[in-house]
Amino acid sequence: MPTTVMMILGFIVAMVAGNSWRWWLTAGGAALVVLPLGQGAPMVAVAAAICGLVVVAAWAWGTRSGRAVGMAVGVVFIAGPAAAFAISQWPRSLVAAPWLDWFAVWLLVGVVCLAALLIDRSMHPFSSPRLAGRNLTAGKVQWVASMAMLATVVLLCGCGLGVVGFDGDGRLRFAARGDEVLPLPTSLRLVSADTCAGGGSSGNCTAEFVVTAVDDADRAMTVARLVEHLRSRGWPLQPEGGAYRGSRETGVILNWTAHQMWLYADVEPASVLRSAPAPDAVVIYIDNL
Repeated sequence: MPTTVMMILGFIVAMVAGNSWRWWLTAGGAALVVLPLGQGAPMVAVAAAICGLVVVAAWAWGTRSGRAVGMAVGVVFIAGPAAAFAISQWPRSLVAAPWLDWFAVWLLVGVVCLAALLIDRSMHPFSSPRLAGRNLTAGKVQWVASMAMLATVVLLCGCGLGVVGFDGDGRLRFAARGDEVLPLPTSLRLVSADTCAGGGSSGNCTAEFVVTAVDDADRAMTVARLVEHLRSRGWPLQPEGGAYRGSRETGVILNWTAHQMWLYADVEPASVLRSAPAPDAVVIYIDNL
């Protein structure tokens, strides 16, 4: 019995040692979870972890290429999603895109991985020892399992993104976020915020941020402070017909609609949907039409 146990342990150690690069690639794919997790998005991180791990592990364990080629291609599959995340989430003063933007690129990497595994199989016929009692080789089992797992994840996530990301008129939209306005300077105070106070079909949404001065400043001074603050955050606000208006493009990979902002310089009238705000309050509107 001790001899049998030692033989089994020796076989496991040899297998792990011979496939150490595959384990390292798998760990690298799982490590992609730290990107969205570092932004405080745990639910998104779960999706990223599954997708990143499956894509990289599918290549690592499905390829028949040698260590050098396998590692090189695997590193590209890790670097691609990481680069897509960085480009999408740190767009240099533009509005940051939602997570669907970079995650769609991760799915594209998964499709590329599927193609790479097909090409790899055509170039490297299976030559691994046959599994006991079966007609398939161990290499073929690994390849089929990798392909099936990867294709399933890509299909399910792709269908989910198709339902969530594309609205009625075929354009991509996302609601305004608080960080497009906040944090306010110490001279201003946020009274209320609603990121989807009004809207219509096809993902249209208008956000409203109600702001007042912390001192007894009049409306004109509050508007001047707000305009200065918003311009410093990248909003190119310009006076137009009693209001300040401007738009910002989204620093994205996919084609999302720009966000439009406006605020009234004078006291705004009551709308059909709600009463007029307090005279000293200024409402910032942002829509994604």
